[in-house]
Amino acid sequence: MTRNRERCQQQVARSWREPISRRAFMGALVAAGAAGLCGCGVSGGTRRESEPPGRDEGPLLPTIEDRSASDRLTLAMVGDVLVHEGVWMSGETDGGYTFDHLFSQVKPWIGGADVALVNQETILGGAAMGLSGYPLFNSPQELADAEAAAGFDVALSATNHALDQGFAGIQATCACWRDRAEDVLCCGIAANEEDARSIPMVARGDVRLAVLNYTESTNGIALPVEAPWCVQLLERDRVAADVERARAEGADLVVVCPHWGQEYQAEPNDLQHTWSQWLLEWGVDAVLGTHPHVLQPAEVLVREDGHRMAVYYSLGNFISWQARRDTMVGGMAELAFERDAGGMHLARASLIPLVSHLALSPAMTTYPVADYTEALAAANAVRRESGAADFSLAWCHAHCGEVLGAGYDAASGVCTLAA
Repeated sequence: MTRNRERCQQQVARSWREPISRRAFMGALVAAGAAGLCGCGVSGGTRRESEPPGRDEGPLLPTIEDRSASDRLTLAMVGDVLVHEGVWMSGETDGGYTFDHLFSQVKPWIGGADVALVNQETILGGAAMGLSGYPLFNSPQELADAEAAAGFDVALSATNHALDQGFAGIQATCACWRDRAEDVLCCGIAANEEDARSIPMVARGDVRLAVLNYTESTNGIALPVEAPWCVQLLERDRVAADVERARAEGADLVVVCPHWGQEYQAEPNDLQHTWSQWLLEWGVDAVLGTHPHVLQPAEVLVREDGHRMAVYYSLGNFISWQARRDTMVGGMAELAFERDAGGMHLARASLIPLVSHLALSPAMTTYPVADYTEALAAANAVRRESGAADFSLAWCHAHCGEVLGAGYDAASGVCTLAA
């Protein structure tokens, strides 16, 4: 099925590559009596036509048939695209690079969301700046092409690696998105002060979504003297002011995407919990965390007045070449928001665990855990690494159950968040 959409960035409507608007597409679904769109794990949904073959059931968001596109919004986000040399080697071609294979298994979910976010962990300076991996990353710009083609609307770039190539790397990354994928909104870094001070906003119909992206650290690299505003830092006063300003500028929903926490820890630390309480107090609608490179729990917090906020403490890696079992398992957040007399509010939230499949070829990709197999796990290159020889699908399910708790259903491969 052709997925039709409207895109709007920085409060200015822009048409998508396809000729029919997302609003028209939604209307066609309602007219046809469709019962579901891609999203959280709930019963009674209708399977997407673009869903990968062989799946009898999938995580679906309910379509409220008497609601217009102005009354609801669905959101999806995946974690770190952490471009080690092995990742870019998987996309080498005679004429350069291509990376569509990295997103092929999740593309139906990404394209099915009204707004889809990806954490682009590393700078996209391209070959002109010299490609490099850990510890000072610089990645092929062809990743932007693949992320746009997969259907991502927002690329989050405030990470601990944002200054790996200095201010020149930030300028090159911003130019990359502008020149290669102008319909994708790059957040968290800026090549000029005006962009740095603006509130990133995405509109779908009459729903306006602010996406605020910050990082705790730049790995000790100082902000450039000539551009101290080029990376958004996770600072209490700054975030509180931005949330307030986003509402003043008309945001119906405010999502905060912090790059925070402690690497390789399966539990959020005290500071993550403290931040979550502040963000709940300020009326944020969802928190989508990255940086630890491993999956952490997710939950819905409820303020005294009933306001609900989904918190995904860490979505882990989407793709990388980190030689650990736990860095192979990340997550895709899926949320649905609906409008009532009090405004937009959280209606559904779930998490789909994802498995990174390592290979030095286009076989390298990331699968929803429900689509992964023991045969694939046996072929995953991570099994050649020390301590990971027993990596298996069964281990992935057990790990998800341990991290995500009772909300994780191994049969469907979905974790449903409950307040």
